[in-house]
Amino acid sequence: MKTLIVGDVHGCAVSLRALLDRAHPERVLLLGDIFAKGPDPAGVWEVIADYDTVAVLGNHDARLLEVWGQAGETAHHRCWRALPEQARVWTSSLPLTLTGDGWRAVHAGVHPTLGYVGTPRRQLLTMRRWPDDADALNPFWFELYTGPERVYYGHDAMRGVQIHPHSVGLDSGCVYGGLLSGMILETGELLQVDGNT
Repeated sequence: MKTLIVGDVHGCAVSLRALLDRAHPERVLLLGDIFAKGPDPAGVWEVIADYDTVAVLGNHDARLLEVWGQAGETAHHRCWRALPEQARVWTSSLPLTLTGDGWRAVHAGVHPTLGYVGTPRRQLLTMRRWPDDADALNPFWFELYTGPERVYYGHDAMRGVQIHPHSVGLDSGCVYGGLLSGMILETGELLQVDGNT
């Protein structure tokens, strides 16, 4: 099995397709923030439908579900109008975490000492610093985390790709003109393509 773990796609369908064409995975695992913000959420849905795709829920996915079907003109409202109902059903079924032999995928992060079981939903979706982002002097959760599982996460475009012994951050700011990053789970190979396309 060849699994590609992909950082925050944010509606960048061309970039996602280019990354998958480069990797030729048998399975795709998305780290959340899948549709909102970018230029082509419907195109991303088409790519998802073409592959054996699993994903974890991101904070923008959760927000998209909150506004789905409501009137409004925010980016999330425009996003849901571009997507078919099947995308809502699929997104609403996404778990907060996926796990395998020695690894775990989440959108944002986990409690540095208690791991996943000690992490509230809000932190799984939004955490960058520990214990919170209120103070810029607080350390990043991954600086304190020592396993045992290796955690793959997104949600942190400002820091870009972060590869540590016990964690891998794969949000490299695709929607902001950065790169779309993915990693082959089985080998640790990092793949990147141009973003915001």
